[in-house]
Amino acid sequence: MKSTFLLSVGSILLMSANAHYFFDRLMVNGNWSEPWEYIRKISPQHTDNGNFITDYDYIIPVVDPTSLDLRCGRNASIAWSNPKVAIIHAGDRVGFAVNTTVGLPIEGATVMPWDRWPNLYHPGPATAWLSAAPGGLNEYTGDGDWFKILSVVGRTEQSEPPNDEYYWKHQWGAYQAKSWTFTIPEATPPGDYLLRFEHIYPLPVNSLQGSQFYANCAHIRVINDQTNIEIYFFVDVGDENYNISDFVEPKPAIEQAREGKRTPWHDLRSHSNIQG
Repeated sequence: MKSTFLLSVGSILLMSANAHYFFDRLMVNGNWSEPWEYIRKISPQHTDNGNFITDYDYIIPVVDPTSLDLRCGRNASIAWSNPKVAIIHAGDRVGFAVNTTVGLPIEGATVMPWDRWPNLYHPGPATAWLSAAPGGLNEYTGDGDWFKILSVVGRTEQSEPPNDEYYWKHQWGAYQAKSWTFTIPEATPPGDYLLRFEHIYPLPVNSLQGSQFYANCAHIRVINDQTNIEIYFFVDVGDENYNISDFVEPKPAIEQAREGKRTPWHDLRSHSNIQG
């Protein structure tokens, strides 16, 4: 009993010292969905604390860039939660909301600022991707081709005014964002897709843990009445260093991605190769 109690306290202390997150709500037709309504549920990390599961076990990031969990989150390579499919027209605006809790508060625990105001506490780039499902979305593991439809590095009109003293973080566009919205390209062919949103905290490889990856996937069905649609794929590679001044945005840029080069998942993962 003593060892179990000590481990539990350790988890509480660790949770209070970190500010991690996930993306559990999708914006559809200007409205935010319920948590996990359209997004694949994730699983908690493995814990040695028996049945003592906390929010921290869900929000702890993926740190292995070779893990299948990098695609859609922990244990979300298939949709065991059977989420709904959001109907979206090409050209519509969608978005992902940040959250830090799955409803497992610890009785008596200190409420941290990021619990009151969930936001992208870490600096780093944000991207969004689409991958057409060859069959049913629930069974699709995301091992097909992907194309990027959003890249956020520096500050934009959506960026939140920074409210802390960590001035070096303020360069990053997604820093402290509570949500992020973007448009499904009008040229997207009709069909069922995984819509993946990812935020990376680009720590150097020689840091304590390495870079942190936060990714979740929504199920969407794109409606498009256009004909002769061409879809553009490209490779996303580059250095994602801790300081934005050293950051090299993956090439080519979205508006230049018209060479028709497809990006299988095993090549896409190279965009997460962090250089120390």
